[in-house]
Amino acid sequence: MDLENKTVSAMQAEIELLMDYGVPKEHRDAAGQLVGKYAADPIALNLFHEFYSYLPEAMEDAVRILRLLARRQGVYLLCASTLATDYLYAASVENAVFLGPLTQGIWDDEVLDYFGFASRDDFIAGHRDPALFPVYVPTALDPELCLFCAVASGECHIFGCPAEVCPWCGGQLTRCNCRFSQLDQWQLDREGQVDTLLTRLIEKGRIPYEPCQRPTYPTLDEEGE
Repeated sequence: MDLENKTVSAMQAEIELLMDYGVPKEHRDAAGQLVGKYAADPIALNLFHEFYSYLPEAMEDAVRILRLLARRQGVYLLCASTLATDYLYAASVENAVFLGPLTQGIWDDEVLDYFGFASRDDFIAGHRDPALFPVYVPTALDPELCLFCAVASGECHIFGCPAEVCPWCGGQLTRCNCRFSQLDQWQLDREGQVDTLLTRLIEKGRIPYEPCQRPTYPTLDEEGE
């Protein structure tokens, strides 16, 4: 599901509708409360949408809890514990991908390499009990994570993130004029131009995410001053 083109309320409403058809009636309220807990979190919403759109066992089920197994560069390896069993998902602010039952581990070598696991057996050996891993916390509640692209402190933003700082002027990269002046263009409307800009950014040295880059909002006391 492309969350960028949907409002949070529309996304949640779509998931709620899917749950009406896919969740046992006696578990519907609890399942809805869990979705409500993550109502502003695009990573969790993507996972919920993927799960309830394509129930893994093609039978009624419900997610009971989400646990964080690993994360890297804005991609989160999550375990969705359901009424039936435990499932693995790789999720980001853009989408979620079903990886299979936890007990079977990760079959895709690229996913294993991405998260730093030596092999499928290595992953299984260290992840037999999901209860040993922390409950997934919405990214908005963790200042160590970018509010927009969910990368961790010290990681580079996902390209295009509005919080990325321009290495040339120190402003907001998606708002300043440096992206145009560096390419001597009035607008960037071709894929090749975007690729060139990313190359220039890397050569210049991209500025990693830091908690101080999070947007701040005035408190009631500050508004009254």
